[in-house]
Amino acid sequence: MKAWFLSYVATRLIKPPAISLTVRAVGEAEVVQVPTRHGPVRCLISRPARAAPLAGAAPPVHVNFHGGAFLIGAPHQDEHLVRLIAGEVGAVVVNVDYSRAPRVRFPHAHEECFDVLRWVGASGADMGWDGGCVSISGGSAGGNLALGVLEQARRAGGSPVRAAVLVVPAVDVSAPLDTYVSDIPDPFVSPSLVRTMQNAYFPDEAQRRDPLASPALAEEALADLPSLLVMTAQRPTASACNEPQEPCDP
Repeated sequence: MKAWFLSYVATRLIKPPAISLTVRAVGEAEVVQVPTRHGPVRCLISRPARAAPLAGAAPPVHVNFHGGAFLIGAPHQDEHLVRLIAGEVGAVVVNVDYSRAPRVRFPHAHEECFDVLRWVGASGADMGWDGGCVSISGGSAGGNLALGVLEQARRAGGSPVRAAVLVVPAVDVSAPLDTYVSDIPDPFVSPSLVRTMQNAYFPDEAQRRDPLASPALAEEALADLPSLLVMTAQRPTASACNEPQEPCDP
C-alpha cells in the first residue's frame, strides 16, 4: 500500500523547485516518446540557450535520471538542474520519465534507461545533437540507474558516455535493513522507505546483489567507468554501515 501511495499520490504532490540557476532563456521542454524494449518512454527534451557556451549546430547531450526510490515518477523535480545545464553549459538535456515500481520490477527501469541512452547516441543527426558526446546524471535512485546504464553499456561493448554526475547515488540495495542507522530522529530516507523500495522494485533478494542493482559490488566494472563526479551528503539521512547499529560517520 505504501508503495502504491508513493508511486501515484506522492508523485502528484511533487512540484518543480521554485528556483532558477541560470539567467539565460531556456524554452519549454519538448515531449518525445522514445522507443525501448518495454515500449515508449516519455522523455522531456530541453534545448540549450542560444548564448550558452557549447550551444551550436550539434551541441553535446546530457541524459538525466531523476531520483525517487524507484517509486516516485517526477522528472520535473530536477527541472532547475535541467535548465541550469541547458542555460549555462549549452547542452541538450534529455530528462527521462522511466517506469516506476510497483508497476514494474527490476531490471525494467534499468533497461528502459539504457535503451534511452542508446537512442540518444543513435539519434544525433535526426535530433540535432552530437550523439558521440554524451554525459549522464542521476540523484539517489537516479544515480543507481545512471550506474546501471554504464554497466549495461560495458556489457554491450561500450557507450558514448564521456562523463557522469552522481548525487548521493544508491550503490548497494542489498544491505540489510538493520544496517541502516541515522543520528536524525526522522530521516526522509528511512529504513522503512528502504524496505518499501526493496520490496517493490527488488523483491528478489538474490537480484539485489546483481552488479546492475548494486554497482558497489561490481569491482571489475569500476575500472571501466568514465570520468565521474560523485556528490555525497555531509550528514547522510540513512547510511548502510558495516555492522548493525554501528554509528555512521558524516
